[in-house]
Amino acid sequence: MIHLAAEQDVESSQRILGRIAGRNPGRGAVVFFAGLHGNEPAGITALRRLMTGLEQVRDKLAGEVICLAGNLPALAMGKRFLSRDLNRLWTRNNVLQARDHAIALDPATPELNEQRELLQVIDPLLASPPGPLFFVDMHTTSSASVPFIAINDQLDNRRFALQFPVPGVLGLEEYLEGPMLSYLNETGHVALAFEAGQHEDIRSVEIHESFAWMALVVAGLLDKADVPEFDRHATRLAESANDIDGMYEVIHRHDVQADDRFAMNAGYANFARVARQEAVASDRNGPIHVDRRCRIFMPLYQSAGSDGFFLVRRIPGWALSLSAVLRKINFENMLVLLPGVSRSPERPDTLVVNRQIARFLAKELFHLLGYRRKKSEGDVMLFSRREIVSG
Repeated sequence: MIHLAAEQDVESSQRILGRIAGRNPGRGAVVFFAGLHGNEPAGITALRRLMTGLEQVRDKLAGEVICLAGNLPALAMGKRFLSRDLNRLWTRNNVLQARDHAIALDPATPELNEQRELLQVIDPLLASPPGPLFFVDMHTTSSASVPFIAINDQLDNRRFALQFPVPGVLGLEEYLEGPMLSYLNETGHVALAFEAGQHEDIRSVEIHESFAWMALVVAGLLDKADVPEFDRHATRLAESANDIDGMYEVIHRHDVQADDRFAMNAGYANFARVARQEAVASDRNGPIHVDRRCRIFMPLYQSAGSDGFFLVRRIPGWALSLSAVLRKINFENMLVLLPGVSRSPERPDTLVVNRQIARFLAKELFHLLGYRRKKSEGDVMLFSRREIVSG
């Protein structure tokens, strides 16, 4: 395990790890988060290194860099969370309650206070953006892993993510409820999660640091020439990716309940290929087999967590290009002309699909247009998207 005090004495009460404003504040801001899960301290150390380095190039920096620590009590104890997963609390209702200081927070759920304190930093930026905002949520995984970027399926996110020499993953928002990434993305700004590697691997700190420097360049806050050893950072990321690149899509999530006695079979690294009918894990009902050839994603090798594993497949380049074109011409407006498809009167970014009438429409078509399944209620499915819908 990487301990927070391994390199520096990190106080558990320190929310803002660093905040530095450069010249030309209108160039926007990059906001880094680390330690949203308390057993993932690598990002904390990496951001402290970043802030030290930025002091040396302050006169070259445009815009602002803000580095925030996430779940402080959980970080102090080295636990993923104490009561509730802080990265599953960011639903609209939860955020509204966290903002309402007239509502007393449950003292048995310290993560609610953590969310409230993070919003106290985030909300002023959202209310009065100093220019483009970029949010980067830094994580590590319980299994061995190449570094990768996870994004909600939105074109601005794609354009940002594709400039890094690591794989990207779309579609997690279809399977997870309340991640901070989705909340931030719905505010209209670029938001991504970066997973640097395994929790206990000291290289995860270095990979986080390299990604952070590159993110400042991609966001336009620094020029390559002004980043100390930029080529070394880029090479580190590329080599760590181990020839896995491109964009992948989540196609399955295995849910874990508290009494399942779930256990991953040993030896699965992130993005490992799996064969059809391969047994990858077990629970109280016996072996768990996959139903197709694909890659395993984020296999669970820790006691806390409800995501046993995901399955992903690579998205062909032509599909990414086609979806970008269809979204730019607002092709989704054609869908609501089809029987069984309508736009939600409450949410213009949501399509209501009656499966009994529109059963001929495959969910892959909705994915091309940026719509991800949000909810299923009997014969009705709700698909939501991140792009602003016009027309």
